[in-house]
Amino acid sequence: MLRTLTVSEITNIVGVEEDIVRHTLERRDEDLTAYLHEPRTNQSSDASTEGENVNRATSQPQTPLLHPEGLPLLITKLAFNIPTSDIIENLACQVLHLMLIQQEKTELAVKNQELQQQNEQLQQHIKELQQKAEVLQTELTEQIEAASRRTIWNLFGRRKPESTET
Repeated sequence: MLRTLTVSEITNIVGVEEDIVRHTLERRDEDLTAYLHEPRTNQSSDASTEGENVNRATSQPQTPLLHPEGLPLLITKLAFNIPTSDIIENLACQVLHLMLIQQEKTELAVKNQELQQQNEQLQQHIKELQQKAEVLQTELTEQIEAASRRTIWNLFGRRKPESTET
């Protein structure tokens, strides 16, 4: 399902007051109707709340939501009611915002690359340490077995003959 924009989101993107955006959407201009979407109303199981929702729905029509594809057309419609200086200022802010996002994206890409290299080095170091641990474990096991064999031989096998004195 396509995401839709609320009046607040449109206001944040475009930089126009909510009342102006709401009024423009509620006019249901022919050009915009293809991009408008009626908001869903939450159906409540409480009867008193349902009655209030019905009264609100009949007295105040809900502002439709806008599909993102309709945003350029809405901005064009809004531009007729906005002074040119405000449009230029908003555009300059949007361009600056996009430049900052691009710069942050570049910095994050470099940092991501560095972290990936560091991760690979750490993974290699972990493998080396695991191999060393396995070698040491094998050596320890061999030494324990050898010590056990020596102890057994000392106890049961190779006793020094007692010297006989003549």
